[in-house]
Amino acid sequence: METKLQAESKFKATDGALEELVKARRTEVERLQKAQAAENEDIEKRGQSRIKELRKTLPKEMISVFDTQEQAHQDAASATIELSEAVKAKLRSTTPASDGEQGFDADKIPASRAIGLFRPYYGTLHGSDGKVSWQGYNPGNIDLSDFASGAGSGLFGTGAGSFTVYMDWWFTFRAPENRNYAHTIYVPLHGFYILKADDGFFDSKEAHARIDLSAMGFQYNAKATATTNVFDMDRSNVNVNDRFDGTRVMYYSDLLGADTAYLRVTASFYVYARGGGSTAQLNFSSGAANYVGVPTVYVV
Repeated sequence: METKLQAESKFKATDGALEELVKARRTEVERLQKAQAAENEDIEKRGQSRIKELRKTLPKEMISVFDTQEQAHQDAASATIELSEAVKAKLRSTTPASDGEQGFDADKIPASRAIGLFRPYYGTLHGSDGKVSWQGYNPGNIDLSDFASGAGSGLFGTGAGSFTVYMDWWFTFRAPENRNYAHTIYVPLHGFYILKADDGFFDSKEAHARIDLSAMGFQYNAKATATTNVFDMDRSNVNVNDRFDGTRVMYYSDLLGADTAYLRVTASFYVYARGGGSTAQLNFSSGAANYVGVPTVYVV
């Protein structure tokens, strides 16, 4: 499959139920992304108003300090761009760490109850710009990245940027009988992160990056959602970067009838940066060694 951008694929005539599920999910993600953008805009507006009121109460000497700091924030942003490019050049060429969590131990699973090991039937990559970046059948390795940069002092939440990229994988199988089914989900991740924020006395800067996995079953209606956090770093004074490799595992249980069932597995990539020179980046695309691999689900 193509890992770069391409047009949305048409659904097969026999996939009416899946088409409705994917459309409903798309509507949900659009709502989430619009809500996030609206919240950022509201925080910025209220923060700028508070800064304006604060400046009215400060002596001229303090106002002069704030004005001087503004150039420093711009210089910090330029320096961070240079640093990020150097770090990306280093990390995208670094050999990934060995994956110590591949596969599953079949000897510990009762074969008489096993339904099978499944690869995703369909997938959708929702970009941080609110659009579908990729969509189609039989998804392979996915290239994705997410980054946010801050500006200004960061005081009262101003000068912040945040985005969330969602990768949905859809699985389907036929449950042979009415009972609870256990799903063991494996998601390979190979990439790197960059976080930088230099919080000082006259400003408020922060960098935050987070990766979550979630699963939700569907049969006649939507089932409960389970979520597992696999990476979370949030600091006001930080300058770190490193690789993020390995297969992450989560578990999901679902009560199903003897009929066709669907499972949506989602990896969400969230970044937030506030204040000039602050950045938060999750990169699973730069270089051949960096990608989000094909997940598998073992159903018992």
